[in-house]
Amino acid sequence: MSFSTSNLIALATGVAMALSISTDAEAQSAPLSAQDSDPRVMGWMQGFPPPANKMITQPDSIYFSFPRLRWSVCHLREFLPTEEISRGLGAPVPLDYPSPSEFAEMRAQIDAVTFTPQNSDAEMTWEESLYANYTDGMLILHKGQVVYERYFGCLEEDGKHAIMSMTKSFTGLLAEIMVVEGALDDTALVRDIIPEIGNSAFGSATVRQVMDMTTGVKYSEDYSDPNADIWLYSRAASPLPKPEGYKGPDGYWEYLQQVEPEGNHGDAFH
Repeated sequence: MSFSTSNLIALATGVAMALSISTDAEAQSAPLSAQDSDPRVMGWMQGFPPPANKMITQPDSIYFSFPRLRWSVCHLREFLPTEEISRGLGAPVPLDYPSPSEFAEMRAQIDAVTFTPQNSDAEMTWEESLYANYTDGMLILHKGQVVYERYFGCLEEDGKHAIMSMTKSFTGLLAEIMVVEGALDDTALVRDIIPEIGNSAFGSATVRQVMDMTTGVKYSEDYSDPNADIWLYSRAASPLPKPEGYKGPDGYWEYLQQVEPEGNHGDAFH
C-alpha cells in the first residue's frame, strides 16, 4: 500500500471512529466516572453467554456508545474486518526499564506533577488527569527508557487499543523515512500513484501536500451544519449499516473519489 493511500484511509478511519461515538440512551445525565465506567466494573461481555444487558454487538450502534465504548476500543477486531500486518521475522527490540524501585519513584513523581487545565482555575495532578480523560493506557519514554507505564479500563500490557487519528502521525513518519531513503517521491501526484482516486481533488495534490495536510479540498467541518461535508463523510465511512433510502457514497473510496477542489494545494493546513 502506498503512503498516500494509507494516509487517506487513516484520515478517514480516525474521523469516522470519532464521529461514530453517540450518547448512550441508558447513560445518566451526569456521565459515569472513569472508575465507574471501567469495563471490568461494568461487567461487559462476562460469562458464557453474557447476560443480554451486558452483551455488546455490532452492527448495533450501541457498541461505540459510552460507556460500552470503553470495552469496544480494545476489541475492535472482534467487530470489524481487519488484517494484521506482520512486523517481520526479526526479533523485537525490548524496552529498557529502570530498576523496580527507581521506576516506582519516577511514577510517583510524575503522578504528583500539577498543572492548571485550560478553561479552569483549579489545579489538577497528572494522575487525576488520567481519570478525568478516561485514559486506558499511558507509557512515557525518556532518552530510550520507560519512565512511566500504567493501564486502566480494558487495556492490559499485552493488549491492543484503537489509536484513531494517531495513525496519521505514524504513517507520516514512515513516509518521511521512505522519502529520505529515496523509496518515495514526495513531489509525485497522488493520481500517478493511485489512479483509482480518479478526478478527486486529492488526485492533483502531491504526496508532500497530502503528508502536510495542505490539500485544497472542499470540506466543511462545521458540526452545527447538518449539511456540512463532515456529516456526508461520516455517513459514508461509518461501519454501521446505512439508513433505509441512503443514496450517498458508501465507504472511504466512494467518498474520496467525489471530493471537489477548493483553493490551491499547499496554501494552508486544512
